[in-house]
This record gives sequence, C-alpha cells and structure tokens, in this order.
Amino acid sequence: MAVVSAQLGVIVLAACLLTGGVALGETPAGAAPGAPPAEPAPVEQAAASPEPSAPVAASPQPSSTAASRGVTAARADAAVNAFDRAFYLERDGRGFFRKVTGSTTYASFWRSAEMIELVEDAADRSGSPVYGQMVAELARGVTHRFGGVWTRHRRYNDDVMWMVLAFERASRLTGDARFRAIAKLNFDTVFARGWSSEFGGGLWWTTDRREKNACINAPAAIAAVRLSHALHDRSYLRKAARLYAWTRNHLYDAATGAVYDHVTRDGGETVVDRSTYTYNQGTFAGAAGLLSRATADAAYARQARDSIAYARDELTKDGVLAGEGEGGDGGGFKGIFARYAGDYLRHDPSREFEDWLGVNADVAWSHRDSRDLMGQEWTSQTTDGGLHAFDASSAVVLQQQLRGR
Repeated sequence: MAVVSAQLGVIVLAACLLTGGVALGETPAGAAPGAPPAEPAPVEQAAASPEPSAPVAASPQPSSTAASRGVTAARADAAVNAFDRAFYLERDGRGFFRKVTGSTTYASFWRSAEMIELVEDAADRSGSPVYGQMVAELARGVTHRFGGVWTRHRRYNDDVMWMVLAFERASRLTGDARFRAIAKLNFDTVFARGWSSEFGGGLWWTTDRREKNACINAPAAIAAVRLSHALHDRSYLRKAARLYAWTRNHLYDAATGAVYDHVTRDGGETVVDRSTYTYNQGTFAGAAGLLSRATADAAYARQARDSIAYARDELTKDGVLAGEGEGGDGGGFKGIFARYAGDYLRHDPSREFEDWLGVNADVAWSHRDSRDLMGQEWTSQTTDGGLHAFDASSAVVLQQQLRGR
C-alpha cells in the first residue's frame, strides 16, 4: 500500500482537474448517486454516416451455418451512432450514458466502463476523432460522478478493474496521461487489497474475501499486460502471468476450454462453481492472447483458442450466442466476449472463428428495431420502446470488432 499512498496526491490533483473541482468519491452537488445533476441535452449524431434503412420484418434471416455477408464500415458506423443517439448525453464537456432509453438516470459504474469501451472500440476501428472526443468526455464524466479513487466506496474488485481497462485505453486514445495515472492507482490498490495466498493465490472478488472469481482475475491480467506496455514496467507483466496462471490452474478446464466462474469454501471444503458465461470465456482468451504476444509462448494462444471454441460450441443456440439475461449485468457479457474474440481473430492466421462471429453479427443486425438498436436476444426481433443500454451494447461491440483495423 506504500505505492498507493505515495501516488494519492497526484491522482487527487488529476481528478480535480478532470472534474472541475468535484471532490474524489463525492457525487456532484444536487445529484443523487447514479443520477444526472439535471437532464443533459443529447448530443448530435456522433459521426456522419449514410442513413441506414429500417429493417424489413419479412426479410429472410441468415442461418447460423451460413457464411457471413460481412460487416461493412457503414453498418458498424450505423450501429454505434444509433446507440449514441439513444443513450449518450453530454453536459459541460462531460459524457454519460442513460441507463434506459428516455431515462434521466445514468448507467451504473461498471456498466459505464463497458460502454466507454464500446466507444473505444469504435475509435480504434474507425480512427475517427469524434469518438476520441467522446472517450475524453466519458472519462471526465466518470471522475465527475465517482472521483478518481474508485476503491473507496466499492467492495467489488471486478467493478474497479473494468474501469481500469476503460481508462488505460482512454489514455492511449486521447494522449491524456492523467487517465493512465488513475488506472494505475486503482489497479495497484485492487492488487494490494485483493491478492492473498488462500486458494493458492489470485484476487478476491470483493472485500468480503469469500470468493475468487474469473471475472476479476482474467480482466486484471489484461490490465496488467497493458500497464506493462504503457509504463515500460515488466513487473506488471509478471503480475499478469501470475493472475493468468492462477485462473488457468483453478478455473480452467483444459479438456473442454471451459472457464468456470469462481472458487469458494463450503464447510471447510474448496468448491468450484462450474457455471460458464461468455464474458469469462472472453477475458480468459483476451489475457491469453496478450500474454502469447508478449512472451511468444504458444501455449497461451492454444488456451485462448480453446476458450473461444467453448463459447461457440456450448454457449450458443443454433450457432448464435445465447442471451444472458435482460435488464441485468448479463446484458453486456456478450459484448465483452466479442471484444476479446475479435482481438483473437485479428491475430489468428487461420481465421477459424470469422464466419461464426460474422453470422452472429448478421443475425443481431437483422433483428434491429426501427432505431437500429439491437437487444440482448439476437435471434428475436428487437421491439421499439424502452431498452436497457447495457442490453443494447453487446451487438454494437460485435459490429465494431468485425471491422477491426
């Protein structure tokens, strides 16, 4: 914790500069936690693109076994711009996402992190400065609402790590080193409070210290590799290898590629919860892919491939990724998977998953509503009306990933 304490003054100053004086950990005056200070005005369409035509309900839907027609740049633009029109708000140079269409309540902390990454995906895909500006606004919105020391009021280590990932990317996209400093501080704090020798190592899911989960250890491994590159500090790469090794040794089934949810104790016995979710498959593959490229160890690449194959083979219905719950945290799970499956695809000469991911993108797009929004259930028609931003985010991420540069 000495490193964290030494940096705290720097981060306080950076966060105050980003928020315009809002104290760390405080909600802006006059605003309830999780709600906007007042109703901000929606921004104009994020980037110019041809007006997409509304879906034709009677048009034939692509089968899960057909070859993908391919995601075009125009479609990827249309998907992210429709999402922004429905959910993005800007006020005084700060960006926010609505929780639900038409809502005056903002999305929660960790869901905001994932939707910031959605915009970062669009920025990486397109190179458009419009999205880079939105990323900077969104990062300022986070520090305005939540300050820059996110562990003060958060017991969930994974929530903090999702935002660490978003802020490290924000720094790379905008060139603002303050975002990276905030990411580093919060990563270091989570690692210091979360790592223990129980269960052979790994990070605790929460400060209650009852479970060690894939959803904290695999994303932390990704963050550590990225911080190692950004800071030119190999100590973070060593942390990444330890985090990944723990996840592989305790929650990964090498025979199937499954990534199990968590390990805990029940009556003194160690128990593994063997539930599998798309986001755990994705972050495990993401960490493995980064480590493979950082170390040239082919074993990592094989494990990344097998974890994606498990999702394809076991977490789909007729070849399309199944929904994982509407209106809840599962709404963004498939987007997280798509982000790291897309990263794997861009580094895989065999292009093994290209057609499968493309068909998923086609199916989701073919079921969009008149606003060009896509819901959580990609094989079902999205109906006009109230829609959770997190549910609508996953398919947008997939469209961006299949147009990755």
